[in-house]
Amino acid sequence: MGLRILILILTIFVVISGCVEENNASQSNESAYQESENVSSTTLSPEEENIPEIEVTSFSSIYMRDNTERVYDYLFSWDNVPGNENQSFISYLKNDMGIDWADNAQIVKTNDNETILVFTSENSLEFTLEDNKSKILTTIGSDSYYDSKKIKNENGKICVCRLEYEPGPNITEKYYAVYNLSIKNNGSNNLDFNLNELHVRDGNHIFNTTIDPESQYSYRNEMFSDLKKETKIEDTTLFPEQTTSGYVIFQVSSLYNESFLLMYKGTPITSTSFEKGVKVLRTAESYNYSVIFGIPPYDCGGLNYTFEPDFKEYPYIWPNWVNRSVFEVLNKADSENMAKLSIENTLSKDMEQIPPINIVYALKVIPETNVTMVPNIRSSHFSPYTLCVDDTGEELINSEYGKIIVLNSQMGFSNATIVKISYQNVYGRKDRLSFIDQDLILDDELNIVVAKYYCGNFV
Repeated sequence: MGLRILILILTIFVVISGCVEENNASQSNESAYQESENVSSTTLSPEEENIPEIEVTSFSSIYMRDNTERVYDYLFSWDNVPGNENQSFISYLKNDMGIDWADNAQIVKTNDNETILVFTSENSLEFTLEDNKSKILTTIGSDSYYDSKKIKNENGKICVCRLEYEPGPNITEKYYAVYNLSIKNNGSNNLDFNLNELHVRDGNHIFNTTIDPESQYSYRNEMFSDLKKETKIEDTTLFPEQTTSGYVIFQVSSLYNESFLLMYKGTPITSTSFEKGVKVLRTAESYNYSVIFGIPPYDCGGLNYTFEPDFKEYPYIWPNWVNRSVFEVLNKADSENMAKLSIENTLSKDMEQIPPINIVYALKVIPETNVTMVPNIRSSHFSPYTLCVDDTGEELINSEYGKIIVLNSQMGFSNATIVKISYQNVYGRKDRLSFIDQDLILDDELNIVVAKYYCGNFV
């Protein structure tokens, strides 16, 4: 009897112990699951907490295509002026810049090696290194500009060269994505922003930041000109609540894409404005602008306008306006002409007849902007025209040239989107030159309410 009671007690103990252990195990698994949930739901690790708030304020997509190679013609060494290359420097001033007083001028350089001063008692000019010694600002009197001089660093020396473009048989295509960003430190400690940690991801492809795109005719492109006026983002330290803004460029593999994902330190930067911007660009690129501008898209020469270009009858056709379809038609025609000409030149061994080709198709979208239409008269114009300004009074569309068409009687638009389309097409040295700038304002329902149009076609 005593033995049976002992066995019963032991059995009950084992059962209870098993239940307790099972319960403890269950609690342990639940605790581990909760811990895993907590980790996965934590958006920022201690290291990631040092991530700033990044907002996309505008976005640009650029396509560039050409068959030219850069040829650098050495002019002088910055480090040897003044010095043993004074004569080469003076020859450049006289022959390239037309400075006829250079022979009698004094040449000095500032102690920081950043500026060369050339002057007489009556004249003066100066060259200043800028943008981390990557380009030269030329100042003559009160006028300052960046000219065609280019800098090459060779063996630690700053070489100033003349840049020329020589056409060849090979055509290169490049795509760029330009993000204008506002970056803010919301933390309580200083934040070191590192540009190298900023990437664009498209599927399995990761794209890093790159240098500004360059084109032989970029000075004629409105979007490139605007880009030069903006601030490029660099590495910086942000104090708490401090904000910096500017643009950053990535070389990518296509024009804008919904799958582009901006990332900082591996953390995605979601942007509803970017998503809306892509939708707006799709609308702007598919629009038939003959409805607004009252002219077919193609000019066969002599004001012979058409919707269906015949490239066999008219080998040189100019665009009157541009959308994605017009851009692709002209791109294809140039490729076919270039391929045919390359074969002919190869057979004749006359490669000097290869024409230069330079095409830029650039798009920019600025979302969520309040726009006011303001009648204005400037002294350089004989008739009033319309200014498009934002809340700060800054002009959003360059009204000094081209034609502005207002499609809505309203004088103001809230939460509007601005789209800029720039196109340049140079084929041959004297055969065809086209420069087109189109600025659009779309309302919140993606209707085009304002359009500016400029077309420059040259032979």
